[in-house]
Amino acid sequence: MRKLIILTIICLSTLGWKSTFAQGINFETITMQEAMNKASDPAAPRFILVDCYTTWCVPCIEMASYEFPKKVAGDYFNPKFISVKFDMEKGEGKELAKKYNVTAYPTFLILDAKGQEINRVVGKSNAEEFVVKVKAALDPKNSLPGYKAAYEANKSLITGLPYALALYQNSKDPVPVLNELFDNSEDYERFSRDYLEVALGTTKFGTPFFRKLMMDKSSIDQALGTEITNRILFDKIRKDMYSIATETGARYKVFYTPQEVEDVAYTIGLLKLPQFEAENHMCRIALFVVNKDLDGMIRYFKRRVSTLPSETPYKGILEGILMQNLAKATPEQKAAIMSYFEDRAKSLAKEAKSYQERVTVITK
Repeated sequence: MRKLIILTIICLSTLGWKSTFAQGINFETITMQEAMNKASDPAAPRFILVDCYTTWCVPCIEMASYEFPKKVAGDYFNPKFISVKFDMEKGEGKELAKKYNVTAYPTFLILDAKGQEINRVVGKSNAEEFVVKVKAALDPKNSLPGYKAAYEANKSLITGLPYALALYQNSKDPVPVLNELFDNSEDYERFSRDYLEVALGTTKFGTPFFRKLMMDKSSIDQALGTEITNRILFDKIRKDMYSIATETGARYKVFYTPQEVEDVAYTIGLLKLPQFEAENHMCRIALFVVNKDLDGMIRYFKRRVSTLPSETPYKGILEGILMQNLAKATPEQKAAIMSYFEDRAKSLAKEAKSYQERVTVITK
């Protein structure tokens, strides 16, 4: 009898969990044409929500796992939308990525029943924020044409910044708007935090407009603080340089010429970032990789990376890149790489011995 009661409790708990989970957004496994057909039903016309994701996009996975299953999301979307999701690197997703010019992840397309884009929401949000963003996106004045009309009617930061951001989120170039605002605004406006966050956040590293901004870096430093400005600049290319250094750029559609990587490394070098932070060495290592200069990389590791404390975050990732190049190394280069790790092992052994001696003293 007791076993029966326990089994009943387990079954009810499982059903309760499934019921709670089912209260979230109902994503249907159908084609886009089928979604359009269902959204066109005269008895229940609806919009279409398209979750554009990739398997490597961590924010996509987090939203799918933790936010979409929430009741607040299901309550809003299920009555109003046909919801579908597509991997943008597989099957029909590849066609949709091209058709709707999806280049950032996660991107959520809001379409009408004919498949015409009404608006889009880009980036990670919690369920409550996501609902608010989609509601706002359905307002015509918050669409790309709406932002454009507002800017054309009154060219100012108030209308220009939302328009520039919307252009960027729709994979269109915001620079003409940002450049026009920069040229025609007072210093207190173009060096305001609001303008700089949009301009620095959306402008591609190394472009003419980026260089134009950098000619006034002292004013930007004064507005944001040098450390914050430098972090924003480094963060713009950190992931790209990691992809170059690990030779995974093609997978993530990251392509730089050797000259472009050198320009990045040169610019970041001028920022004088703290050299005790391991990730700040990534640009130089990427430059060695793209130039196929393994000898130079080995010398750099011995001169710079080896001096970083063993507990420094990211140091293990840098040393993993060195190991990754072992397969293509000559016998002499393999010996040099082995020498580097032997020296590191000796250093760590000496450090471990020192700590052990302290433990011995304490326990006596």
